[in-house]
Amino acid sequence: MRGWFRDIADFLFPRTCKVCGEVLLRDEEHLCMRCLPDIPRTDFCRHPDNAMAQLFYGKLSVERAAGYFYFAKGSDYRLLIHRIKYGGEKACGRYLGQLFVRENIDSHFFDDIDCVVPVPLHPKKLRRRGYNQSEWIARGIAEELNKPLVCDALICRTHRVSQTRKGIYDRYLSTREAFDVLPNSKLAGCHVLLVDDVVTTGATLLACGEALLKSGVGKVSVATLAVAK
Repeated sequence: MRGWFRDIADFLFPRTCKVCGEVLLRDEEHLCMRCLPDIPRTDFCRHPDNAMAQLFYGKLSVERAAGYFYFAKGSDYRLLIHRIKYGGEKACGRYLGQLFVRENIDSHFFDDIDCVVPVPLHPKKLRRRGYNQSEWIARGIAEELNKPLVCDALICRTHRVSQTRKGIYDRYLSTREAFDVLPNSKLAGCHVLLVDDVVTTGATLLACGEALLKSGVGKVSVATLAVAK
């Protein structure tokens, strides 16, 4: 019966692939079977000394760091991130977070994680956008790992303008005091998996990681949906 209703809904309101725009078949979710295999996966979970982990060397004690796939200027998968972040496609973010875990659970990257914490948005930005895309990606990861999703511990105190035109050092300076961990967050001693949508310079993740470790968190690992290339 559920499949029958799905067929009617798809006929009236066709679902389309978030990458190529083609109409999805009954058993396809968010991405079609042509685009799903072509996701430009990084395979970072299986290579601890990867390019993303190196962003934190000498700056922050990160247990592990990995992104699911690459995205570059002109790539269709860059558009995918844009739709998740600005286009209301939060369910797609959750779905890809789940896929990230499923495809890499045997790599041991997710071993001994205690909880999943998304990079927060400032309340003004959250009200304007309506949702936090990193929270939805983290939700998919947490559900697949069967671990708690903690969204009320790490907070963003500073409303920042776009950093796309700033250099690495300027980005770091503008973010290092932006994040804080609320008292009584119950994260002390935990191994936290910090989740964001995309990593470029790592400045935001660095600032969040610093705040978490300063608050008494035991270990921090970092996971992102995409890695800028």
